[in-house]
Amino acid sequence: MHKFESNTHASLNSLCESDELSGVLHPYAFIQGVVFAVAAAPEIPMPEKWLPWVIKTSNQLTSTEQADNLTDILMKMLQEQLKSMSEEKIHLPLGITFSQEEHNQSSVAMWCQGMLFGHSQLEPVWQNAWGKMQVSELTQMQQLQKDLSHCLYMFTTFADIPLAVKQAENRGNDQLLNILPKIFLSFPQTLKTYVGLSGRLVDFLPNQFETFEQK
Repeated sequence: MHKFESNTHASLNSLCESDELSGVLHPYAFIQGVVFAVAAAPEIPMPEKWLPWVIKTSNQLTSTEQADNLTDILMKMLQEQLKSMSEEKIHLPLGITFSQEEHNQSSVAMWCQGMLFGHSQLEPVWQNAWGKMQVSELTQMQQLQKDLSHCLYMFTTFADIPLAVKQAENRGNDQLLNILPKIFLSFPQTLKTYVGLSGRLVDFLPNQFETFEQK
Protein backbone atom coordinates (compact mmCIF):
# COMPACT_ATOMS: atom_id res chain seq x y z
CA MET A 1 0.00 0.00 0.00
CA HIS A 2 1.28 3.43 -0.83
CA LYS A 3 1.87 5.79 2.05
CA PHE A 4 -0.79 8.28 0.94
CA GLU A 5 -3.43 5.54 1.14
CA SER A 6 -2.76 4.28 4.63
CA ASN A 7 -4.66 6.73 6.85
CA THR A 8 -7.74 6.73 4.65
CA HIS A 9 -7.87 2.95 4.39
CA ALA A 10 -7.30 2.53 8.13
CA SER A 11 -10.15 4.95 8.83
CA LEU A 12 -12.52 3.05 6.57
CA ASN A 13 -11.52 -0.29 8.09
CA SER A 14 -12.21 1.10 11.56
CA LEU A 15 -15.68 2.26 10.50
CA CYS A 16 -16.52 -1.09 8.91
CA GLU A 17 -15.51 -2.95 12.07
CA SER A 18 -17.07 -0.53 14.56
CA ASP A 19 -20.02 -1.62 16.69
CA GLU A 20 -22.14 1.21 15.27
CA LEU A 21 -21.56 0.54 11.58
CA SER A 22 -20.50 -3.10 11.16
CA GLY A 23 -24.11 -4.03 10.44
CA VAL A 24 -24.74 -1.00 8.22
CA LEU A 25 -21.75 -0.97 5.86
CA HIS A 26 -20.64 -3.66 3.48
CA PRO A 27 -17.32 -5.32 4.46
CA TYR A 28 -14.11 -3.34 4.07
CA ALA A 29 -12.78 -5.39 1.14
CA PHE A 30 -16.16 -5.20 -0.65
CA ILE A 31 -16.12 -1.39 -0.41
CA GLN A 32 -12.56 -1.27 -1.75
CA GLY A 33 -13.77 -3.24 -4.77
CA VAL A 34 -16.65 -0.82 -5.30
CA VAL A 35 -14.28 2.16 -5.22
CA PHE A 36 -11.99 0.47 -7.76
CA ALA A 37 -14.94 -0.10 -10.12
CA VAL A 38 -16.05 3.52 -9.76
CA ALA A 39 -12.54 4.89 -10.37
CA ALA A 40 -12.05 2.64 -13.40
CA ALA A 41 -15.37 3.49 -15.06
CA PRO A 42 -15.22 5.26 -18.45
CA GLU A 43 -17.35 7.99 -16.89
CA ILE A 44 -17.16 8.43 -13.12
CA PRO A 45 -20.61 8.77 -11.53
CA MET A 46 -21.46 11.64 -9.22
CA PRO A 47 -20.91 10.90 -5.50
CA GLU A 48 -24.62 10.86 -4.68
CA LYS A 49 -25.04 7.98 -7.13
CA TRP A 50 -22.28 5.65 -5.97
CA LEU A 51 -21.78 6.45 -2.27
CA PRO A 52 -24.99 4.58 -1.27
CA TRP A 53 -23.56 1.40 -2.82
CA VAL A 54 -21.36 0.85 0.25
CA ILE A 55 -24.40 0.70 2.56
CA LYS A 56 -26.47 -2.45 2.99
CA THR A 57 -29.90 -1.75 1.54
CA SER A 58 -31.77 -2.67 4.71
CA ASN A 59 -29.84 -0.25 6.90
CA GLN A 60 -29.29 3.48 7.14
CA LEU A 61 -26.67 5.65 8.77
CA THR A 62 -27.98 6.93 12.07
CA SER A 63 -26.49 10.42 12.08
CA THR A 64 -25.42 13.22 9.77
CA GLU A 65 -21.98 13.16 11.38
CA GLN A 66 -21.54 9.49 10.46
CA ALA A 67 -22.67 10.16 6.90
CA ASP A 68 -20.34 13.15 6.49
CA ASN A 69 -17.37 11.23 7.90
CA LEU A 70 -18.01 8.24 5.63
CA THR A 71 -18.43 10.48 2.58
CA ASP A 72 -15.16 12.27 3.32
CA ILE A 73 -13.25 8.98 3.65
CA LEU A 74 -14.75 7.48 0.50
CA MET A 75 -14.05 10.55 -1.62
CA LYS A 76 -10.44 10.53 -0.44
CA MET A 77 -10.22 6.84 -1.34
CA LEU A 78 -11.57 7.58 -4.80
CA GLN A 79 -9.01 10.36 -5.31
CA GLU A 80 -6.22 8.07 -4.15
CA GLN A 81 -7.40 5.29 -6.47
CA LEU A 82 -7.56 7.70 -9.41
CA LYS A 83 -4.05 8.95 -8.60
CA SER A 84 -2.74 5.38 -8.53
CA MET A 85 -4.40 4.61 -11.84
CA SER A 86 -3.05 7.79 -13.47
CA GLU A 87 0.45 6.75 -12.33
CA GLU A 88 -0.21 3.20 -13.60
CA LYS A 89 0.20 1.82 -10.08
CA ILE A 90 -2.66 -0.63 -10.42
CA HIS A 91 -2.79 -3.42 -7.86
CA LEU A 92 -4.97 -5.02 -5.22
CA PRO A 93 -4.95 -3.13 -1.91
CA LEU A 94 -2.64 -4.38 0.82
CA GLY A 95 -4.18 -7.31 2.64
CA ILE A 96 -6.43 -8.41 -0.22
CA THR A 97 -5.20 -11.94 -0.79
CA PHE A 98 -6.32 -15.34 -2.05
CA SER A 99 -6.44 -18.42 0.15
CA GLN A 100 -7.59 -21.84 -1.03
CA GLU A 101 -8.72 -22.65 2.50
CA GLU A 102 -10.96 -19.61 2.98
CA HIS A 103 -12.87 -19.77 -0.33
CA ASN A 104 -15.73 -17.24 -0.21
CA GLN A 105 -14.50 -15.74 3.05
CA SER A 106 -11.19 -14.70 1.51
CA SER A 107 -10.55 -11.00 1.19
CA VAL A 108 -10.10 -11.24 -2.59
CA ALA A 109 -13.55 -12.85 -2.85
CA MET A 110 -15.10 -9.90 -1.02
CA TRP A 111 -13.09 -7.43 -3.14
CA CYS A 112 -14.26 -9.12 -6.35
CA GLN A 113 -17.87 -9.13 -5.15
CA GLY A 114 -17.68 -5.39 -4.52
CA MET A 115 -15.91 -4.75 -7.82
CA LEU A 116 -18.50 -6.76 -9.77
CA PHE A 117 -21.34 -5.03 -7.93
CA GLY A 118 -19.88 -1.65 -8.87
CA HIS A 119 -19.38 -2.74 -12.47
CA SER A 120 -22.96 -3.99 -12.74
CA GLN A 121 -24.27 -0.68 -11.41
CA LEU A 122 -22.14 1.13 -13.99
CA GLU A 123 -23.10 -1.11 -16.91
CA PRO A 124 -25.08 1.72 -18.62
CA VAL A 125 -21.95 3.90 -18.51
CA TRP A 126 -19.89 1.18 -20.19
CA GLN A 127 -22.62 0.54 -22.76
CA ASN A 128 -22.77 4.25 -23.60
CA ALA A 129 -19.03 4.32 -24.21
CA TRP A 130 -19.16 1.15 -26.34
CA GLY A 131 -21.94 2.72 -28.38
CA LYS A 132 -19.86 5.81 -29.15
CA MET A 133 -16.81 3.71 -30.01
CA GLN A 134 -18.79 1.43 -32.33
CA VAL A 135 -19.46 4.29 -34.70
CA SER A 136 -15.82 4.58 -35.73
CA GLU A 137 -13.90 1.51 -34.53
CA LEU A 138 -16.10 -1.57 -34.62
CA THR A 139 -13.34 -4.17 -35.11
CA GLN A 140 -11.19 -2.77 -32.31
CA MET A 141 -14.27 -2.53 -30.07
CA GLN A 142 -15.04 -6.23 -30.53
CA GLN A 143 -11.51 -7.17 -29.41
CA LEU A 144 -11.71 -4.88 -26.39
CA GLN A 145 -15.05 -6.40 -25.42
CA LYS A 146 -13.43 -9.86 -25.50
CA ASP A 147 -10.72 -8.52 -23.18
CA LEU A 148 -13.38 -7.13 -20.83
CA SER A 149 -15.19 -10.47 -20.78
CA HIS A 150 -11.94 -12.16 -19.78
CA CYS A 151 -11.44 -9.66 -16.92
CA LEU A 152 -14.98 -10.12 -15.64
CA TYR A 153 -14.59 -13.91 -15.83
CA MET A 154 -11.50 -13.67 -13.63
CA PHE A 155 -13.29 -11.46 -11.09
CA THR A 156 -16.35 -13.72 -11.12
CA THR A 157 -14.23 -16.83 -10.56
CA PHE A 158 -12.61 -15.42 -7.43
CA ALA A 159 -15.83 -13.79 -6.19
CA ASP A 160 -17.45 -17.21 -5.70
CA ILE A 161 -14.84 -19.96 -5.86
CA PRO A 162 -17.12 -22.89 -4.87
CA LEU A 163 -19.53 -21.96 -7.66
CA ALA A 164 -16.71 -21.54 -10.19
CA VAL A 165 -15.24 -24.92 -9.22
CA LYS A 166 -18.63 -26.60 -9.53
CA GLN A 167 -19.25 -25.05 -12.95
CA ALA A 168 -15.78 -26.13 -14.11
CA GLU A 169 -16.44 -29.68 -12.95
CA ASN A 170 -19.72 -29.67 -14.88
CA ARG A 171 -17.68 -28.82 -17.98
CA GLY A 172 -15.31 -31.70 -17.29
CA ASN A 173 -12.53 -29.63 -15.70
CA ASP A 174 -11.77 -30.97 -12.23
CA GLN A 175 -8.46 -29.12 -11.82
CA LEU A 176 -9.64 -25.53 -11.36
CA LEU A 177 -9.29 -25.53 -7.57
CA ASN A 178 -5.73 -26.82 -7.81
CA ILE A 179 -4.61 -24.23 -10.35
CA LEU A 180 -6.32 -21.20 -8.77
CA PRO A 181 -3.09 -20.07 -7.03
CA LYS A 182 -1.37 -20.02 -10.43
CA ILE A 183 -4.30 -18.18 -12.02
CA PHE A 184 -4.22 -15.63 -9.19
CA LEU A 185 -0.67 -14.70 -10.21
CA SER A 186 -2.16 -13.05 -13.31
CA PHE A 187 -4.59 -10.95 -11.24
CA PRO A 188 -2.42 -7.78 -11.39
CA GLN A 189 -2.36 -7.95 -15.19
CA THR A 190 -6.14 -8.41 -15.23
CA LEU A 191 -6.56 -5.23 -13.17
CA LYS A 192 -4.31 -3.32 -15.57
CA THR A 193 -6.23 -4.66 -18.56
CA TYR A 194 -9.56 -3.61 -17.03
CA VAL A 195 -8.36 -0.09 -16.27
CA GLY A 196 -6.71 0.13 -19.69
CA LEU A 197 -9.97 -0.79 -21.42
CA SER A 198 -11.73 2.02 -19.63
CA GLY A 199 -8.94 4.37 -20.65
CA ARG A 200 -9.49 3.49 -24.30
CA LEU A 201 -13.19 4.22 -23.96
CA VAL A 202 -12.56 7.56 -22.25
CA ASP A 203 -11.20 8.78 -25.59
CA PHE A 204 -14.79 8.68 -26.81
CA LEU A 205 -16.11 10.47 -23.70
CA PRO A 206 -13.80 13.51 -23.42
CA ASN A 207 -13.23 15.52 -20.24
CA GLN A 208 -14.75 12.97 -17.87
CA PHE A 209 -11.95 13.00 -15.31
CA GLU A 210 -11.40 16.73 -14.90
CA THR A 211 -13.86 17.15 -12.05
CA PHE A 212 -12.17 14.49 -9.95
CA GLU A 213 -8.50 15.26 -10.49
CA GLN A 214 -6.65 16.34 -7.39
CA LYS A 215 -5.47 19.93 -7.47
